[in-house]
Amino acid sequence: MAIPSDLPIDPKIRLRDGRVIGCISEAIALVREHESRPGVDARDEVLHGLERAQTDQQLHAAAEGFRAWAKALDLLPDAAGMMRRR
Repeated sequence: MAIPSDLPIDPKIRLRDGRVIGCISEAIALVREHESRPGVDARDEVLHGLERAQTDQQLHAAAEGFRAWAKALDLLPDAAGMMRRR
């Protein structure tokens, strides 16, 4: 089995800033870029899920948790692919 952090996330996750998250290690790096904000998000839970995933089911759940976390922080483009104006 490949090292879990090198396993791909499919489909890849495109971020507002143009970056594309294509594997677990890229997702971990992004989560680590963000400081934990108590009571606001589940950063540590998402990070631990990504780091500890070993089975396909755990990897899928970790990727989905990451996607939900990124969406909650408004890091993903709008569903239509258009970024909202700020």
